[in-house]
Amino acid sequence: MINSIQNDFINDPMSKRIMRLLNEGGDCARFVGGCVRDSLINLKTNDIDIATTHKPQNIIDILSSDSIKVIPTGIDHGTVSVFTDTYNFEITTLRSDIETDGRHAKVIFTDDWKKDSTRRDFTINSIYLTPEGDIFDPQNGFSDLRKGNVKFIGNPKERIQEDYLRILRYFRFNAYYGNDKVPFSSKAIKACEESKFELKKLSPERIQSEFFKILISPRVKTVIEELSSINILSIIFGSKVKCSFLSRMIDIDNKNLYEADPFLRLISIIYLQEINYDNLKMFSFSNKQKKLMSLFFDQEISFSNNTNINQLNETLYFYGKEICVKVIRVCWSTDLVENDIVWAELLLKTQKWEKPIFPIKAIDIMNQGVEKGPFLGEILKELEDCWISSHFTESKSFLLKRLKDILALKV
Repeated sequence: MINSIQNDFINDPMSKRIMRLLNEGGDCARFVGGCVRDSLINLKTNDIDIATTHKPQNIIDILSSDSIKVIPTGIDHGTVSVFTDTYNFEITTLRSDIETDGRHAKVIFTDDWKKDSTRRDFTINSIYLTPEGDIFDPQNGFSDLRKGNVKFIGNPKERIQEDYLRILRYFRFNAYYGNDKVPFSSKAIKACEESKFELKKLSPERIQSEFFKILISPRVKTVIEELSSINILSIIFGSKVKCSFLSRMIDIDNKNLYEADPFLRLISIIYLQEINYDNLKMFSFSNKQKKLMSLFFDQEISFSNNTNINQLNETLYFYGKEICVKVIRVCWSTDLVENDIVWAELLLKTQKWEKPIFPIKAIDIMNQGVEKGPFLGEILKELEDCWISSHFTESKSFLLKRLKDILALKV
């Protein structure tokens, strides 16, 4: 019997429409993968995978005939997509690999459901569900899912050689669906360890996507420890790394119910270690992220449990609330537990901070006979420095008087 979560996507109007059209000739389409896996343990998903015996062009023709817009997102590999406000549908022809290089695969299409299941990565991802709610589970994935056993289909080494990203996917799925009472498979770990250098062949975008998901997972500590023990972390970061700050940040987040931030957790791994951009070639950072990382690399900005309100306000004024919140959370992860109350208060003050408005404008200086140009900018900065040094307390009238004194000396 299907549960309420399954009902959500099975009874979605577009979902029913797609399945009705594809199954007009019989049992030609079934749900598969993440949506089935997650629904069986009452987790919601917005991504719906559908496997079908129809060839890609036939899928397009069938759905388009009923005015459904189909996007050929991966047609060479048998995949097309349909997007709605509620769900993203990815519809893929049953297939079998004929050639792989660890990154890409050449496939042939098939109408054999079991053969399609054998090319998938893990047993928990090879569970099929009919529109009526009947389960087809050729790899016994449901049993593994209930146990928290993340298990490669067939030989782990062969599955990894088909796509080297499966090394990180093995750990990522353990991080979300594993069970602390179920140890990592020794065969799987050995296969991952033996192929770890092949990760360098993958794109930074794929590496980062998987690793960031691991960093915010429920079992992140366990999985990171295992990744470290077989030196996969050293491959990813281009150097040995210690994860004590990461562990501390996770504890802080859990204790205070802070939202897990994968980028900050990554920063906590590399913070105060001999790592720079050259070590991080396996990641793909945005310019905004690179800018923030440079602040940590150069130690341009830092906080401690002794940071007073005036130091905090000055730093906030120069760098802004968003950056300071992130830096505080990283610096906090380097400090002792007994200072948690101090750090929590510092973070709260930062989150509530509103930027004070410098009372002097360029027009105020121009009204004193100063023309636009570098000299005006120098005076404006000198006045602002004076105002900041007063901890933002000096009034406009005081600063205007100070302006006259400055002009008397410089003009």
